[in-house]
Amino acid sequence: MSFSYEVKAELCGCEVPDELKKDLCLGMYYGFRSDDRYFSTFDKSVASYVRKMFPKNVLQMQKIKTKKGESFFLSPTDKNVLRANGLTDHAAERASQGNDAQVGIFLRGMFITCGNVYVQKAGYHLEFSPYGNDKCQKLYSIINEHGMNINLSHRGDRQFLYSKDSENISDLLTFIGAMQGAMEIMNIKIIKDVRSNINRSVNCETANIDRTVKASTKQIEDIRLIFDTLGKDKLPDDLIEIAELRLSNPDMSLRDLGNIARISRSGVNHRFERIAKLAEEIRLKRNTEVADA
Repeated sequence: MSFSYEVKAELCGCEVPDELKKDLCLGMYYGFRSDDRYFSTFDKSVASYVRKMFPKNVLQMQKIKTKKGESFFLSPTDKNVLRANGLTDHAAERASQGNDAQVGIFLRGMFITCGNVYVQKAGYHLEFSPYGNDKCQKLYSIINEHGMNINLSHRGDRQFLYSKDSENISDLLTFIGAMQGAMEIMNIKIIKDVRSNINRSVNCETANIDRTVKASTKQIEDIRLIFDTLGKDKLPDDLIEIAELRLSNPDMSLRDLGNIARISRSGVNHRFERIAKLAEEIRLKRNTEVADA
């Protein structure tokens, strides 16, 4: 079962106070497809729930075989039966302007019939895709007026609403009653953040190690060049000390070398700069001699 169907299953299992059942029904109706007002899903339990929440004998359900499996199709039993039961766009839009409880239930109904939420490798994605751009515009205003940011976009000439922000998605799921779904989003975000921080830390540590190895390799080359050319005894005592420490500890950081030598990291770095300068003078002299020869 996909995460979207898990959320819808949770919503279908929520208790609905009697005084809010009409608002839920209007939200579901407002999310129906096309002017013919139909709803289809691959989840029989969701289809059965939607049919049950409507007044008796308003909707009929058909089972249709598709390439993806069985689909359940709900449609009005009669063209006029929806209006006869007070199910109109005007009534739905009036319900969407109610208090927080009414709007939350209304959006719950809309999510069940025209909403989806996904957890993907790239992140999170929640969307509402009601039929008609005017509905998208109204739904955009409703959601944002209640402090939950959502974006308006389009596929071809059809508009839809979406959010990719985990906190916004979690807030919206909480508002419509999908507490477990909201918690799951936040748990997944926490796990992703922890993994991201670990990877960042590992990458940073790896980069530091690479820099230490490269610097150490250059320092060892300079030290050996000086020892082979001038001899160790030609160096001041402080440079001999740090040179021998580096040769004995090729993987050690400047800070750790400083702890052994009882000097600061900057002090160690300064000594290696002096060694590097001396090694560069030897290389320059060699190159000059070769050129003159």
